[in-house]
Amino acid sequence: MELVEKRPKLVSFRALAFHGENRSPANGSDGWTIQLTQNIEVGLAIPTVAGGSLQAIVKIGLIAEAANDGKADQKATFSADYEAKFDYPSTVTEAEASALIEPETYQYVLVAQAFPLTMTHFRREMQSMGFDARKLPLGI
Repeated sequence: MELVEKRPKLVSFRALAFHGENRSPANGSDGWTIQLTQNIEVGLAIPTVAGGSLQAIVKIGLIAEAANDGKADQKATFSADYEAKFDYPSTVTEAEASALIEPETYQYVLVAQAFPLTMTHFRREMQSMGFDARKLPLGI
């Protein structure tokens, strides 16, 4: 029960940046190969204002590079940065939060909450630029 009382709550998720280029002609019959690279960082934010709560922060960076299987000159690139913030209860101390956030399994639980939100937005933005991203995974 002690761990549940110290569990941070997701309070903020936002897209920090998205950039995409898909200058290839829209042709639904062509096959594309997508290479997706992800960079995930998990950290602890200490408040600088008295009374502020400790936060666990997850930052996710994605880069997708796509190439037309039949036409090597046709390429598309997409990149985005996302941030999720989790507030710890006010009773949690910095030492407790630091100890909690250290294990990889704990970090995985935080990332597992933010990653589906990230991929949902990323896929939708790719699709808005005329690229079929339905095959990209929603989970980690």
